[in-house]
Amino acid sequence: MTATTGRLLPDECRDWLRALADDLIPAAAPMPSAAAAGIDSGQLDIVLRVLPDLVDDLLRAWRATAGLPSGVALKQLSQLDEAGHQAVLLAVAGSYYTNRTVRDLLGYTGQQPRTVQIAEDIDEDLLLRVVERGPIYREA
Repeated sequence: MTATTGRLLPDECRDWLRALADDLIPAAAPMPSAAAAGIDSGQLDIVLRVLPDLVDDLLRAWRATAGLPSGVALKQLSQLDEAGHQAVLLAVAGSYYTNRTVRDLLGYTGQQPRTVQIAEDIDEDLLLRVVERGPIYREA
């Protein structure tokens, strides 16, 4: 974590990731690109707090490909550093889908409780016997 910003990645690494992100998730009406969705800001920090093991892989990938055009960097990572490449993909996708505008455009409201109705043609007595019996399984 950098001392001045409290962020898990330095600003230069975030700039690099933003450039790669737009190659991975370009704008397509009505959806914003990854950079336009602000993946390099607070959303990235949410992802990295949940998946802190991505930080080392992202830093290594950044150091190895900084200065390369984004398409070249992504190709090089996919060929030479699978863990770094996967970290980039997961960080970008996770950050993108934490954006409220993106979720609203997709119509995703999050996990909601739902009541399940048992179909009328199912014999509830049969189900009750299974529940009362408890789990039956064989160790594999």
